[in-house]
Amino acid sequence: MMQGKTLVLILGAVAFSVVGQLFLKSGAQQLAGLGRLEFLLAAARDRHVLSGLVAWIASTVCWLYVLRVAPLSRAYLLTSLTYVLLPLASVYVFGEQVR
Repeated sequence: MMQGKTLVLILGAVAFSVVGQLFLKSGAQQLAGLGRLEFLLAAARDRHVLSGLVAWIASTVCWLYVLRVAPLSRAYLLTSLTYVLLPLASVYVFGEQVR
């Protein structure tokens, strides 16, 4: 059985991952019409892209703390929540359709 703190860190990693992907998608959509170099330069300054990267870093930090104390075989199973939450969030936030 995992400790409560470990479970919170896993759920934090999942939440930060989902939020980060939503920010990255939002930023990428705003930069859609740019050429390659323009896209990279604009992405480096875009607040959504930067927020997505910060959330990804936070997710990684949470995950590193989990890996210190929890068996990978159990902890990794809970990260599958990302595969459920992200499509649901993309439907709600971006109006995407899941088939």
